Amino acid sequence: MRHKFWVLLRLATSDNQQMFIDFHTHRDRQSPDLINVQTLDVKANLQELPNICSLGLHPWFVQPDSWHQSWETLERLANSPQVIAIGECGLDRGIDLPMEVQITIFGKHIELAESLQKPLVIHCVRAFSELISLKKRSKSTIPWVIHGFNKKLEVFYQLLDQDFYFSFGEAILSDHGPMVEAIATIPEGRFLLETDDHPDLKIEQIYERAASLRQVPVAILQTQLVKTYEQLTRLF
Repeated sequence: MRHKFWVLLRLATSDNQQMFIDFHTHRDRQSPDLINVQTLDVKANLQELPNICSLGLHPWFVQPDSWHQSWETLERLANSPQVIAIGECGLDRGIDLPMEVQITIFGKHIELAESLQKPLVIHCVRAFSELISLKKRSKSTIPWVIHGFNKKLEVFYQLLDQDFYFSFGEAILSDHGPMVEAIATIPEGRFLLETDDHPDLKIEQIYERAASLRQVPVAILQTQLVKTYEQLTRLF
């Protein structure tokens, strides 16, 4: 079963380079030209998984008295072949959960992703210095992907220098702001695209905008991002 899954998923990317990839979404969508990576916040009773997904404990929804049960479920499911990434997980200074608890839980995600050699999908709000410090200390070898990035260019370039990857979404649709320059200048192979939790946003819109800002045809961008997806998820 595991071998069959990887064969089918490898064919989906390699035999058709004109695929759209929604690397971070909370919707379950099926389309012959779409790789839809559905992100699930794991609860203790989670059993069934979508075809392609990412699993983690989002800091917004962590319950201090019960997250250990959810973590046990995550550990049990994380090695499933349809789980191509760990997260979203991370650090958020805008919530009540103490930062030391957040760092403890995030550290467990790092260890799990490293043990499985799967990329880490990260939610980060006003805690980028801590995030960079953790990455340096961990000496992690797997990709760390900042999803939904929409911060100052100074932060963007700091993260880029520390070998972070990015998943860009709605923010690049604006005509103003740092993300216009970020998506236009980021090196090939260091980013993917997403719709996150916006129900009316289509991944095709994000691709069209990104292609325009990078001054390449959408078809070329599709081929490039399929290659990036394969490399990040080790589908080669």
